[in-house]
Amino acid sequence: MAGGYTTEKSFYVAEGEEGELYVFLKAKNDQPQAPKIIYDGKDHAIFLRNNEQKIILDYIHPDVRDKLRKAHQVVIVETILENIKDSYIADMQMVEDIPVDWSKIGLKTWEDVLLGK
Repeated sequence: MAGGYTTEKSFYVAEGEEGELYVFLKAKNDQPQAPKIIYDGKDHAIFLRNNEQKIILDYIHPDVRDKLRKAHQVVIVETILENIKDSYIADMQMVEDIPVDWSKIGLKTWEDVLLGK
């Protein structure tokens, strides 16, 4: 963990029939409090699950970025293996730029990963 952040290495975003977005990730131990996602439309987003948990959603696929940019809320679905432990709404907060130097946390851009840099 770097700078109070953890990285969610395995998550995925799905779109429902009505255009709603679901973010599936591994279940956490405690309850979320006023969850929100801070996103600037680029490679990474920060999921503020509660005051102690700042979770980086890294390498957001380019095909999903525009949908996330337009969303006001997403449904977070926490799973244990194939089972849903919890689901809840997280507000989206769009910002011009997330003030984090991702390289200091060991993250690269999506394009760098694809190019094997």
